[in-house]
Amino acid sequence: MIRRTLLSSGLCVLLCAAAQAATTPLETVEVTASREKVRHEIQTFVHKVTRLEGEFVGRWGVPICPMVVGVSDAQAQFIQHRLLEVQGMVRKREATTKPNCRPNLFVIITDEADQVVTDWKERDPGMFRWKTREGVSRSGGIGPVRTWHNAIVEPADGRPSTGSRLTKGVPGGTSICPLSGRIVAPCWEHITTAVVLVDATKAGNVALAQLADFITVVSLSQIDLSAELGGIDSILRLFAQPPPDVPPTGLTEWDYAFLNGLYRASYSPKDQQRDIEARMVRELAPR
Repeated sequence: MIRRTLLSSGLCVLLCAAAQAATTPLETVEVTASREKVRHEIQTFVHKVTRLEGEFVGRWGVPICPMVVGVSDAQAQFIQHRLLEVQGMVRKREATTKPNCRPNLFVIITDEADQVVTDWKERDPGMFRWKTREGVSRSGGIGPVRTWHNAIVEPADGRPSTGSRLTKGVPGGTSICPLSGRIVAPCWEHITTAVVLVDATKAGNVALAQLADFITVVSLSQIDLSAELGGIDSILRLFAQPPPDVPPTGLTEWDYAFLNGLYRASYSPKDQQRDIEARMVRELAPR
């Protein structure tokens, strides 16, 4: 009787050990598969919202000084505060700006978006000097928000910059980093000024907080507003067509991870997108 009990106990131990051994690899496989799925989604996301592989991903090199027009003073202050708050988080800066700073980020919310573009181009042609009139009118997306960014490419090691504006499609208009043998020296693309134009007639019934967060992402980075993001949880889907079943209420973990990756990434053009992706993976799918 005692012997049978011992045998039964031993068998139980063996079976439990076998069960544990069988389940442990399965859990590991599931976790690995989940991480690989997130990694693939991140690669797709970064590829879609940024430029093509091998080109720069622009970011601000100086503090932003936002000016918001077309809404009440209280609404303008709310948007300005949100812009500065998120800049402070991703760039590790204090969420303030000098009262007398010269505006370099213009947010315009209007019912007459096309007329604003025409008037602005006539008043300040230098802002859009690398675009034709037709190019300006179609610039930066087909939804209720359009963006324009002026930027220069500068060496990351502090060497003097040519100060050349990026003029895509214009021969000789794009400055490049100095070469060192066959390796392109690290450099960055600095956004110097930006315009965000919101067509209030197409924005729908979005909340001010939602709009402010959308404006923040497209102001701090050069986003392809026509990118199809599928089911990615991002504020960039706020104006997606068809509309998402559950619209994003504000900046998400994906948005913060992207901005963190952009502003804390290395500056080699060849590896910049890959570096952003790697940082996003570490943030969104840590081991």
